Amino acid sequence: MMLALLAAASVWLVIAIRGDGSNNVMTIVGHIGAIALFLGAAGLFGARLLTMFPHAAAMMIPPTGRNVDAEWGSGIHLRQESSLLSLELTLAGCGLFGFAAWWDWHAGGTDGLLPFSRNNSGGAIGALVFSIVTVTALLLMIFARFARIRWELYPAGIICRMPMRGTSRINWSAISNIRGDVCKLSAQYDKAPVVLATLADTSRPAKHKLFDRVGELGIPACILRCDSDLLLALMKHLLDEPESRQLLATEAATEWFTLRYHQLPND
Repeated sequence: MMLALLAAASVWLVIAIRGDGSNNVMTIVGHIGAIALFLGAAGLFGARLLTMFPHAAAMMIPPTGRNVDAEWGSGIHLRQESSLLSLELTLAGCGLFGFAAWWDWHAGGTDGLLPFSRNNSGGAIGALVFSIVTVTALLLMIFARFARIRWELYPAGIICRMPMRGTSRINWSAISNIRGDVCKLSAQYDKAPVVLATLADTSRPAKHKLFDRVGELGIPACILRCDSDLLLALMKHLLDEPESRQLLATEAATEWFTLRYHQLPND
């Protein structure tokens, strides 16, 4: 689907440039920005549409991915629900088009990237302000991408990587219980499911104030691609059945964390 959109966008760019009959670099940049905006918006719409078809979404983007740790070997990481790439592309497109429109007006261009008039000074200033705002938001999105917490599961235990706070390694033997709970993400989402691993060290401070508790590690199922009930059930199974943890080091683990796998008839 993305390849088809990219092909359509490329054709659009060629047609737009030939139609303008201009070699103005800013005009080309403006068209590229518009195309990026189109692709980003299409990606956001597609991601929203996929939420209506969880089985198809799990096939396209599995809830887990393979991972290799230098100390613990092979395992999996839990993927987060995210449309950051599409949002970043949308913001980049807005920023490019807004700046190109303002620059074209400022340089006295005649290609008319502004929607109403080539001499629309108010629109040009508005485009510049909008460009600055969207680029600022884009930088925040990029920061959020690299600052995201990552949860990984291995036969040896759980790793929680927090770029701003370090890495926590918790062996399965250091976990006494797995239970489900809820946390408040926002005023509208005040009962977001979270999986809590109760630690043998009950005095361990909460490293993440939103998800962790004192003496408990929190895995926010609410922001993960894996179904929250399935994740809770599998975490309990891994704690209670030590021999099953070896599955985390195999390719089959990614399929094991999908609802479709557990709904297949047993042979």
